[in-house]
Amino acid sequence: MIKLFQTLKNTALGSRDSHPLANPREAEEVFVELRAGDAQKSLEEITHWLESVTHDEALKPERRFELIKRLDELAQPHRIKVGRDYGSLSRQSRFQEGKLWSAKHDFWTRVSEAYGDLMLRIERKDKGADALKPHLGLIALRALRASTRRLKWLYVRYGPVPGDIWGTVSRAYQFAEARKLTQVRGAVYPGIPGESSAEEEFMRAMLLSASAPDALTPQEMDVCERVIAHFAGRFRIVNQPQPDSSYWFDLEQSRQPLRLAAPPAQVTPGLRFFGTATAHTELMAMLGKLEHSDELPAGVDFGGTPEVRVVHDVFKHLALNWAPKPPVRKSERKRMQARMSIAHGFDRLIELMKEDVVDIALDVAAGDNETWVVENVSSGGFGATVSQVKGDWLKIAALIAVQPDMPSGSNGRWDLAIVRRLSRDGNATSKNQASTGVQILSRSAVAATLANASGAWGDGSSMIEGIYWADPANPGVALLALPAGTYLPGEQIQTAIDGRKHLLFPVAIAERGDDYDLVSFRDMVQDD
Repeated sequence: MIKLFQTLKNTALGSRDSHPLANPREAEEVFVELRAGDAQKSLEEITHWLESVTHDEALKPERRFELIKRLDELAQPHRIKVGRDYGSLSRQSRFQEGKLWSAKHDFWTRVSEAYGDLMLRIERKDKGADALKPHLGLIALRALRASTRRLKWLYVRYGPVPGDIWGTVSRAYQFAEARKLTQVRGAVYPGIPGESSAEEEFMRAMLLSASAPDALTPQEMDVCERVIAHFAGRFRIVNQPQPDSSYWFDLEQSRQPLRLAAPPAQVTPGLRFFGTATAHTELMAMLGKLEHSDELPAGVDFGGTPEVRVVHDVFKHLALNWAPKPPVRKSERKRMQARMSIAHGFDRLIELMKEDVVDIALDVAAGDNETWVVENVSSGGFGATVSQVKGDWLKIAALIAVQPDMPSGSNGRWDLAIVRRLSRDGNATSKNQASTGVQILSRSAVAATLANASGAWGDGSSMIEGIYWADPANPGVALLALPAGTYLPGEQIQTAIDGRKHLLFPVAIAERGDDYDLVSFRDMVQDD
């Protein structure tokens, strides 16, 4: 491709339009190669072509639009394939995960910039821009779609969201508003089912931000995006707050939508309002059916067959965040400044949860402990700042052990906890700084030796080690954290806790992480 690019560039230098793709015949040769190439490499090549087209001043507006549109459409099968590859990567493929993520994010960034540049040229009334009048609606649609997709991929990595995204979203929606195109529906891409409108695309970005994405795993994020796409057409944007309005957004400021619980100081022309009550009612009905039948709701395109548990968790999450009234905390959050020792890695957690480790707990993990600064606490957990994220282990649903980093504040025992919220701090001096929300799962979890009631585990071993604790919210129910992939649904487990035998009957898989499965059981204590 590099050789072909240089050849076409040299061929085109003598023409009036210097860009290598200015000549339709020569451009077609490039398009044929891009269409047939490897998905990731082709997507990266298309990203570079988009950037060059956007910044080449010699191209006429109509030809510029034709090339951007064609490159964008050529990329769609490749970006879908790259997205599937990203979702199917094993836990060990961190380097490849980063490359696939960059390919997706960089592509959507360049698409957003390309259509944004076209809108700017139209607004400036550049020479030849009148030829783009038949395409104004499509330009706005794709600019909004690209910005939302870029936003989604930033959330997948829990990275800071730069203000330019919200600026692009605002400009594209204002562009459509000024031309009375917000309600005009049409296909966004040929060959991809479904129609949309500028208002609907705008709502996808608003809802994605309003849905607390910093508490979702990448798998949950994908389901969330698809549920939002299903409901986005139910919403309406208004210029004045209505009785059912729950969020507001300022087109003149580059910031995310906010709850009306914190209203704007005054209503200005750039403010837009929307409510979530209608979609919330439909979502709750779907959630009720899902809990009753354990079947995925019909009519929602999930892009495959995700786990019912994952869809259920996403529905509950969205039901909370789309509720007409903002969610209320179960317990008061108190501000404080303290240091907390953090340990991670399933094997290390088992060692820390052993009852005889109290006196040596600090030595067991001293070399690999991290220290987080706790900023607020509640009865169920804490919020903390991580000044330097070591490695790539920190993510939503990561299982951790926590202990106050003060000799006087600890009895030597470690609490078992899980990361529930994560976001990278865009204002941090270090790109590895993050903010986390942590839920305490148990203050009395213990390591346990587990026997499979059927005789042996899947790997042939007679015993494995896990972490046991009683579910405080459900008497008679116990929770077990087991090494990832060792447990098969339906298996009964035997163990001994404090000298008493326990027979555990499975209820449901409650959570899955990179290195563990969390399963709930009915706990039958057998007295000798």
